[in-house]
Amino acid sequence: MNKLLTILVAVLVAFSATALVPQMLSENHAMLRVDATGKYLLLPVQEKEENAYVRVIVNNEQVQTLNVRFAVDKVDYYVPLDIQRFGNKKVLVDISFHGDRRTTGAVKDFVCWREMRVTDTFDDSNRERFRPAYHHTPAYGWMNDPNGMFYKDGVWHLYYQLNPYGSQWENMTWGHSTSTDLIHWTHQPIAIEPDALGTIFSGSCVTDGNDVVAIYTSAGQNQTQSIAFSHDNGMTFEKYEGNPVLTSDVPDFRDPNPFWNSDINAWNMILAAGQEMNIYLRRPQVHL
Repeated sequence: MNKLLTILVAVLVAFSATALVPQMLSENHAMLRVDATGKYLLLPVQEKEENAYVRVIVNNEQVQTLNVRFAVDKVDYYVPLDIQRFGNKKVLVDISFHGDRRTTGAVKDFVCWREMRVTDTFDDSNRERFRPAYHHTPAYGWMNDPNGMFYKDGVWHLYYQLNPYGSQWENMTWGHSTSTDLIHWTHQPIAIEPDALGTIFSGSCVTDGNDVVAIYTSAGQNQTQSIAFSHDNGMTFEKYEGNPVLTSDVPDFRDPNPFWNSDINAWNMILAAGQEMNIYLRRPQVHL
C-alpha cells in the first residue's frame, strides 16, 4: 500500500508540474502558471474571435504584453510565445477576454485551454497554397511596411512590421530577415519588441561603418520617436535609456527617415507630422 501511495503521489506531482490548468478569476479573466522548462508556449488562435489582452509576468514584474485571438471552439493555427528567454523561471500568463459571453460561452470551456502547451519546437513550414514563392514573406504571422533596410559586410538586412501572434494587424514589432542576394532570405529573431512606450511602428536604420542605429516610432498613447543601437551588425538592439528622443502634440507623428547630408556635413531627418513633413538637422559634435 505504501509503495502504491508513493507512486500515486509521484504521478500527481509530475502531472501538476506539466499540466497547464487555468485559474478562473471571473467570467472574462484567467491566469495560467507555466514552468519555463520548454522554449515556447504554443498559443491556439481562432481568427474570428476578438482579441484577448495578455500580460506576461515573471517574478512579479510585467515583462511583456500582447493581444491574441484565443481559440474558443476550434483552432485555426498556433503561434509561439518565447518563454525560454526568461530563464528557468515560472511564468504567469494573465489573460483578459472581451466580447459577449452569451455568444461565445463560458471562458472555462474555451478550447484554447486544452490545446495550449509548452514545447521545444515550433513548425513554421509553409503550407499555404497562395503564399508568394519569390517575394519575401515572414516565417509566420502578419507583415506590413519594410523598415530600416541597410547593407553591411556583404549582407542585406530587412526589418519589417510584424505581428508574431496572429495573421491580422496587431502587436507591431520589428521582424528581421537577412540575405546575400536579395532573393534567398534567412529569418532572424525579432529585432525590436514593444515596450512601455508603445508598439514599434515604422522607422529607419543608419550605420557609421561600425555600429547600427535604428530610429523608430513608439506608438503608445501618443506617437513619439525612439532610438536603439546595435553593436553586432543589426542582429540585436539595445534601446536608448533616454527614449523617447523626440515628441510632439501632433496626433500622427511617425515614420522617421534619417540620412547623412554630405553637402552640409550634417544629419537630416524627414518625419511625417499630420499632413505635413518635418525636416530636422543634427550636426555631429566636434571635440577640440
